[in-house]
Amino acid sequence: MGGPREDAAKQPGRISATLLLERKTPIDYSVMIERVGSTLGLDAAKMGHQKPDSPMVLPVDGDVVFGLSMDFPYPETLQQQAQFAYWWPNALSDLARHKAHLMVSCQWTKHSRLDAHMRHLVLVRELVEQLPVIGVLWGSNLVQADIFKGEFANSLKGGFPFSLWILIQFSKQPNGNILISTLGMRDFEKMEIETESSLPFDQTFDLVRKFGSYIVATGAVVNDGDTISLSEPQKIKVRHTRSFRPDVNESVYWIELTEQPTVRKPKGFFSSFFGSTSKQ
Repeated sequence: MGGPREDAAKQPGRISATLLLERKTPIDYSVMIERVGSTLGLDAAKMGHQKPDSPMVLPVDGDVVFGLSMDFPYPETLQQQAQFAYWWPNALSDLARHKAHLMVSCQWTKHSRLDAHMRHLVLVRELVEQLPVIGVLWGSNLVQADIFKGEFANSLKGGFPFSLWILIQFSKQPNGNILISTLGMRDFEKMEIETESSLPFDQTFDLVRKFGSYIVATGAVVNDGDTISLSEPQKIKVRHTRSFRPDVNESVYWIELTEQPTVRKPKGFFSSFFGSTSKQ
């Protein structure tokens, strides 16, 4: 399975998002303070230095948001991210017209990983409202602006914005099975999810999304060999196994969705430490 790889040099705990813009546009910080200042803990008294066209330096709840606006397109290819943008089949053609980008990051050190992501989500949603955003790159996830707004609105009603934060990579095996792995669960200090499934793609995709949402939103720990029930009377076993991805030397949640998985897992020194020899 080809797909985005995690940046090993990424600063632990720092949450980053990149807004892909039709054009470089100044930010109205007075409007930002009015709409989301109290939610984010923006210290308006310390923002006198902040100019609409200057690099963003926002004091928030004892931390600092950094933002850098670039008057040129995102310099890296988005081909890999676009191939997994399930709800955005025209991603590359739509993004071909973006002429600028804005990178925004913060540690949110006083908050849990989930609360930190929620606060960053509020900030990015405000920027999407103000700026001519075509799409948002969050980690390895590429999402169009309208879907971003919709997922945010759903989160206000009690939903979980899984698709904004965690990438579901997928490919088809020679026998027709669907091979899936997530990228981004570790940002919440959770194991990634993998499966090989003989079920239809949409059903498999939805099951992985629901399971991942449950793990992150509730903080639940699913033990090796536990069964999960995402819809009655469905009972599915979950194992802790070595990832099939060569660049991931740690355990993952493996959802048993086929009796005869065909994917081959890496062999080597790390296998005995990360569960490659355990039964799937």
